[in-house]
Amino acid sequence: MSKAAISIFAYGLYALGAGLTFLFVPNMALPMYGMEPAADHWIMTVAILTLGLSYYYLTAARAENLGFFRMSWKGRVWFFTATLVTVLLGKAPAGMVAVGATDLVMAGWTFWALRRDGQPV
Repeated sequence: MSKAAISIFAYGLYALGAGLTFLFVPNMALPMYGMEPAADHWIMTVAILTLGLSYYYLTAARAENLGFFRMSWKGRVWFFTATLVTVLLGKAPAGMVAVGATDLVMAGWTFWALRRDGQPV
């Protein structure tokens, strides 16, 4: 597995863990981000989407899908930016920046791994 594929696989595992957590024990995780316990279906929808994303990441990593690697780091930077703006506008609790920051760090890992592998970013 290339360095970039390893970073993508790691992100897929992170997404898998997050998706399973939000699906089965969401009210244990939400307070860590300054959010109230969920009483409706929205968190399950987020969990299901996150589990779907984990499948994409794990599959792309195993397939060495360079196009996916290049687009994914940019998408994760976008997610961080959008999360930060949402917090700065007072629409989300400050703890949500940690979620976005995790994506930003892992996007940086993929970016630098692509460069180390000699691939265009």
